[in-house]
Amino acid sequence: MTNRTLVTHLKALAIFMACLTCSPASQAATWTKLNDNAHSRLLLDKQSIVTQANLKKAWVKVEYKTPQKNPDSVDKVYNLSKALWHFDCAQQTTATTQVFQYLNQELVYSASVEMKGAEFIEPMPESDLELAMRYVCKSYQATPTNKPATQAVGPAKASAQPATLDATPVKSAPETALEKPAKLAQTTSANDTPPAPEKAEPTAAEAPASQTAVSKPSKPNNGKNWGYQGKIGPDNWSKLSAQYANCGTGLNQSPVTFDSTIHAALKPIRMIHKFAAKEIQSTPNGLRVLFKEGNMMVLDKTAFQLKHLDFHTPSEHQLNGQSYPLEIQLWHEDSKKNIAIMSILFKTGEPNAELTELLAQLPQKASEPIKLKTRFTPNELMPTNPQYYRYSGSLTTPPCSEGVRWIVMKSPLQTSAEQVQAITTAIGGANNRPMQPLHGRSVLE
Repeated sequence: MTNRTLVTHLKALAIFMACLTCSPASQAATWTKLNDNAHSRLLLDKQSIVTQANLKKAWVKVEYKTPQKNPDSVDKVYNLSKALWHFDCAQQTTATTQVFQYLNQELVYSASVEMKGAEFIEPMPESDLELAMRYVCKSYQATPTNKPATQAVGPAKASAQPATLDATPVKSAPETALEKPAKLAQTTSANDTPPAPEKAEPTAAEAPASQTAVSKPSKPNNGKNWGYQGKIGPDNWSKLSAQYANCGTGLNQSPVTFDSTIHAALKPIRMIHKFAAKEIQSTPNGLRVLFKEGNMMVLDKTAFQLKHLDFHTPSEHQLNGQSYPLEIQLWHEDSKKNIAIMSILFKTGEPNAELTELLAQLPQKASEPIKLKTRFTPNELMPTNPQYYRYSGSLTTPPCSEGVRWIVMKSPLQTSAEQVQAITTAIGGANNRPMQPLHGRSVLE
């Protein structure tokens, strides 16, 4: 056994012993089940929830149905992870400071980071992080001085009825800090050490109380008092109306560039996009195609109905810093008015056959919607490669409401320079919002 291996084992032993010799005054763990699916089970220790300054923290654990490989130490396998999660309820962000991994009750890996170096991120909807934050922050009430940054500013109002966790198991998004201890240093202290792994079965699931109501993303403004140039351009949107404040102060804004991502093995999205569009409309700052009922995609076990698609030239999102001449965004809504937008990028090449007939019917000025004379379905714009990027962001037009689930397809389609020019002319010029900072958000792929 090498000296390095010996030191690692001694550290693990010290941590394990510290867990066994926790202060007798501490309360026994009360594990509450927050999620259970075919992959894993998420539990949170109610007794460990502590409020410090403007943060809350709690111990959580994930019991895996099959052994997992540690990304930092491929020779290590575990089936139980425990972590100390911190929650900023006002900002709706989370951070991890300690991770412990066990294999059949034996500690095999540990890592930690100082609180000042912890990275707070916005969790993906329905991920383990988001479910835990929802439970821990359920009693948090927004006030004029601690209003959540993710709350939409504008005409959209928070729901008067707080939401609750569904009693049925929910499949989490692939994001969980327990599976990504790479950002934590493999050194630990006796502070906040976790309880030793219990052999007894955790308590039954307890339905958490209501969560803090969060405003739904509101529909974009009609564009009559904002634009993309000069005094009414993107740099000044937040100054044009109190309803547009999020455009300047929001921390989860779109669009973004995808140059740093987390590999999460996202599954292909289930969708039905075979029903034809009914109308096309030129707006003061864009071009929109309106659809009949029936087109939909399923995201986070929720059905989102396709309402319309918008054209942006050049593209708003970037792949590895590269912009594209055209981006088409398909706007979807669920029954609660939550918004999910699927984005498709286009590169210059051969003319796009699916766009040819549509472009022949482009309105030349802003007007009421006009009926399409030819059949056009969104299926005709879907890339054959189902891979995509996913992140949580905002509308890219005023009021810049946040909470939008973005799906950006990885593989660009082709369109000709002439087709892009025809769209740009119909729009009246470029209509892309500049890149926005991630502010610690994760982009999954």
